[in-house]
Amino acid sequence: GGFFAEELEVVELICAEATLHLHIPEKKVLKCVEATMKVIAWALTEGKDFDFVFKNFGILVCRGRRVVMRFFEDLLRDVDKTGILANAFLQV
Repeated sequence: GGFFAEELEVVELICAEATLHLHIPEKKVLKCVEATMKVIAWALTEGKDFDFVFKNFGILVCRGRRVVMRFFEDLLRDVDKTGILANAFLQV
């Protein structure tokens, strides 16, 4: 188990952002992210099928050991007002 250095940096950044905007202790956010990653890692190791829904964000679709992130169109269009990102993702 464990995170790669780059993954840990991303998790720490996400936790810092969440702490800033949600006024939740960073330690609590980090524990939730770590617990979620452990469950996802277990499910992938066992070859379990599951859909992990991120409200207003997208769905992490896992079938066997294949993993695909499906972002919601509204989110993609909000992130990139040009529409280039949304169109690229929606064509895949």
